[in-house]
Amino acid sequence: MSKGLKLKYLKITLIFFLNAFIFGVETAGAKGIMLLTPDYDSILYARMPTTHLVVEVQAKETLESLLLRSRAGEVEPFVTRMNNDAYYVHYRVSLVPGKNEFVLSPGGQHIVIDYKPLRTLFDADLDAPDVYLYHRQGIMHKQCRSCHEFNVVPKGNYTKSSPYGSRSPICYSCHKGIFEEVKWQHSPAANLLCEMCHREGKDGAISVFIGKNAVLCYQCHLIKGKPWGDMAHIHAPVGYGVCSICHNPHGDKYRFQLWADARGELCVSCHEDMAVLLEKNTKGIKVHGIVKGGGCVTCHDPHASDNAYMLYKPINQLCTGCHNDFAEVTQGHPVVGHPVSGPSNPLYPGEEFSCASCHDPHGSKFEHLLIGDLLSGHFCIKCHDKRAP
Repeated sequence: MSKGLKLKYLKITLIFFLNAFIFGVETAGAKGIMLLTPDYDSILYARMPTTHLVVEVQAKETLESLLLRSRAGEVEPFVTRMNNDAYYVHYRVSLVPGKNEFVLSPGGQHIVIDYKPLRTLFDADLDAPDVYLYHRQGIMHKQCRSCHEFNVVPKGNYTKSSPYGSRSPICYSCHKGIFEEVKWQHSPAANLLCEMCHREGKDGAISVFIGKNAVLCYQCHLIKGKPWGDMAHIHAPVGYGVCSICHNPHGDKYRFQLWADARGELCVSCHEDMAVLLEKNTKGIKVHGIVKGGGCVTCHDPHASDNAYMLYKPINQLCTGCHNDFAEVTQGHPVVGHPVSGPSNPLYPGEEFSCASCHDPHGSKFEHLLIGDLLSGHFCIKCHDKRAP
């Protein structure tokens, strides 16, 4: 054998034994440690940017050296319980959109959670490979049953059946956050009527409704009067039937189980062009007072309306509801003989002439929220000079 082949053989042998040694150390270190939830490499859809990692540890010596690290540093256990000669360590971890990496030691076990923020199940593929659902195989893992009690309920609640179905105290054992950490709770969740929306299959798995959840919502939330679908202008989420884009079906920190403030923060999550109006320092822009006061829902119906732009009333009626001095004015503003309403807007012939033809109802860089500068006639010429673009 040549000298070169000997060196190559020796190199391969060293690499083999080095890998075997490292693998052996990791295997020995990981012995007696098992991640119960979620999977080691999984995709997680969730509304809240947190999840629980639950680890089963067989020996006290291993428990004392147990360590979970993220890129931000060491993660402290949320709670540790002992049952049936095993320890169950719960970690509550924060997530960011995309890949979240953790290392569980001893053993150097790598955990990767691909977090996808969830607002609606309309386009979520929960059956895709690696998507983790705790209840996919049954109600509860057998190890979890050793500690979690089935009949503990919030103080003041009870487990008797109701006209709407049987209560589900078993859910409260794990999902306490829904009941204890949010101010505004959806009635079925607050009353443990989980099976009004979730169903238990023959194999014990719990169903998660996928698609247009309005099918579920309208079973209780009957629309009085004219149905939204029959109105002339429908908010896109309502038209698609995906109520959960705005409403959390369990509960959230804002009224009506909204995940953000309906006065503006919620709206600009989609209507991004309006976000600048909500900033503290809107230099160069004069913002309509109602935008930072009552907010978007003061003028716009968040579901549907027969009025353009989903307004509660026709534009001029809406404006004069606050600007009372103009309530009876039919012409003469801003100059004698000038109309304040009409069948056609010179700038947008398909729309009616109204207050909003001259004033931007949200905000403007010009005085009086005008759509142009009064100086040198630049504002008036928009309509009164056919040569103007």
